[in-house]
Amino acid sequence: MMKRLMNKKKYLAVLVPLLATATATATVYAEGLKALDDDQMSAQTGQALLNLSYIAPTDAANIESTRSGGDNNTGFYKLGIEAEMELNANIKNLQLGCGGVNGPGACDIDIKNLSLSGLNDGTVTTGESAGSPTFSDGRPATSAKLTNPFIEFAIKNPDSAAGREMVGFRLSAESIEGLLTAGLENLDSPSTTDGIQTLSGYMQVAGTTGDVNTVASTFGKGTQDCLPRSGGDCQAIGGKIRIPSLFTNRYIRSLPTDSNTTGITVPSLKVDFDLPAFTINGSRQTQAVVEGVSSTIPWLPIAAAGVCPTEYAADCANANAQIEDINFTDDQLYVNITKNNDTTTWPEDCVLGFVCYAKFKMVDGSAITDLKVDITFEQSLSMFHNIPLKGTGGYLSLQKQAVRWPGANSDDVAQRGWWMSFAEPVDLGYLQAQNKVDISAVLPQVADYVTDSLLAGDRISVGFFEAIGVALSTPLTKKLIIDVGNSDPAKLTLQNQQLRSQGVVSNCWGNMTMGC
Repeated sequence: MMKRLMNKKKYLAVLVPLLATATATATVYAEGLKALDDDQMSAQTGQALLNLSYIAPTDAANIESTRSGGDNNTGFYKLGIEAEMELNANIKNLQLGCGGVNGPGACDIDIKNLSLSGLNDGTVTTGESAGSPTFSDGRPATSAKLTNPFIEFAIKNPDSAAGREMVGFRLSAESIEGLLTAGLENLDSPSTTDGIQTLSGYMQVAGTTGDVNTVASTFGKGTQDCLPRSGGDCQAIGGKIRIPSLFTNRYIRSLPTDSNTTGITVPSLKVDFDLPAFTINGSRQTQAVVEGVSSTIPWLPIAAAGVCPTEYAADCANANAQIEDINFTDDQLYVNITKNNDTTTWPEDCVLGFVCYAKFKMVDGSAITDLKVDITFEQSLSMFHNIPLKGTGGYLSLQKQAVRWPGANSDDVAQRGWWMSFAEPVDLGYLQAQNKVDISAVLPQVADYVTDSLLAGDRISVGFFEAIGVALSTPLTKKLIIDVGNSDPAKLTLQNQQLRSQGVVSNCWGNMTMGC
């Protein structure tokens, strides 16, 4: 099987002219060789173009022998070129290991429209492609730098002439500096014809920050007739009230499906997030899944802008400044007044025997504060385009068994088949989602947190005349600042976000795209 895979000579075409050039150079110099005596020899200095090194199975540098589950009888032979090479290349369709040892129906590596050039010298500062790379003299005029490229072979039983076996090889360089891009366009959805389709390999992504803008939504209204804190898609809210003039305490719960409930508007907001470092590591991967993306919304308006409290002055002002042209005047919840001390079944009850329901409105300046969100980020690899390489090595390898190549990171174990690895964490820069994010999946969780906060805090005080107004169907209006900071983070999954920093710069002159 190994022999059949290695017969794909077209993928090694770049190596043949390189070795041919080295051989021709050596031949030219051989024709002009002159004898030197010892003194003349001692006065000369120089460096070989080619060097050969070997790491035995017992050498300390042989990390394959020491890894758990590793092969302790594999040595590594490396043929390197002591030179700095420059390369600018476009590959329209890179497919390696299709079918083969890892099964039919897919490739180990399948990347459409792959380009390698020099590093960009700037980034877009504003607009839809903010953070994407720019080139002052054009990308095609730049070249990636490969310092000391080499080919390395993994040989099992290297000390046995009869049992010696090649179990893998890799192409790499001691240092690579350049911009690797996958795909031609930064689309708003995954592509089956552009970018990374499958990747077998290892790539660390550095931690970064970013922001998204949310879609305006309606809170507290739904299609489910439910009780507060009942889970699922329920957006019912519960709380407690006191009517001092009537010396009575009661509980209220909202009725999401009642026609009198119009809901509470949650405006579109800019939400900052922290993306932790993560690693893409495995065979035939099609997406990156990042858990633990944390965000906090310090001030979430649920009514028109009002006077900001001192402790939230900056966050409140920033949030209010982002509120779009939204009419909050029709926002209201229809609530049922329930018996005291029963927040499990919330049975219907009345005040003075006849006031059973009320309309409830949020006064200007009402807000939910310190809402924590735990985001899971699922992104198709076809939507990652820019991979800056800034000095450390990467490699492309083929092996018939799992191998940890010399110098590889501890968790970078190349698996059977083709493998592409990047040693240095890739910096994606500041991330901004191009399109607004729907957070409606979080709202049922927020309803539970609001209920917990209202039940734990002071009772909402209702005056005598307000109680009379309720009896006459006049809405009960209150300014509420609801702190949910003690609640667990709300869970949200974001899928396939178009990222502004992933705009692709063509590596061709003029209007050409690939194959130029």
